[in-house]
Amino acid sequence: MKKEIKTQGQGKIFDNPFLEFFTKSSLLESTLSSFGISALCIWLGFRLGAEHSNLQVFYWFLGGVASWSFFEYILHRYLFHIAENAFKGSKRLQYILHGVHHEYPNDAQRTLLPSLPKFLITIPFFVLFFLLLGPAGAFFTSGFMMGYYFYSLIHYGIHQFKAPRFLKPLWEHHHRHHHLHDDKAYGVSSTLWDRIFNTMPPAKKGQKIVEASGDGES
Repeated sequence: MKKEIKTQGQGKIFDNPFLEFFTKSSLLESTLSSFGISALCIWLGFRLGAEHSNLQVFYWFLGGVASWSFFEYILHRYLFHIAENAFKGSKRLQYILHGVHHEYPNDAQRTLLPSLPKFLITIPFFVLFFLLLGPAGAFFTSGFMMGYYFYSLIHYGIHQFKAPRFLKPLWEHHHRHHHLHDDKAYGVSSTLWDRIFNTMPPAKKGQKIVEASGDGES
């Protein structure tokens, strides 16, 4: 995925303005939809026969939150960075899913997943976890989607704000993915899976890392 990086502006995904509208989001919309989807999953769990205590629900929820980190890495590496010649239409799919973000990494409206796609993506995960875990899968999905929300806050922050001192290595890790090594550094909220799967980017002094503010970091 080698694209000219544009630090300002916004890409166009669809010519149809109605479809284009559903490719954009805001921090407020993302927050409301994430909490809404998470609460809906818990409600559905009880509607589908769960008889768990509040503590059990909490444990399944935490399990879902914790599991997101691994899925984040897998989805980013193998779906969002799918080869443009993998199959007919894969280049277009890749641009819609992730390429536009690499082209315009600082576009705040496309750093967060819009509500409609987020809801649609929740459905297959809900079904999968329900089949694997029974009604507890609904609580697991609730946590899983909140794990996504926490990840999205980090991702949004990386592209919109300068790094807090204690998070600077994480900020730099993701900027290396965008500006130097788009075939490495797939983890956003954590570098754990990059270390396990040997996709850590080389850290070389003197290389410029462009932050959201436009300043360089070496």
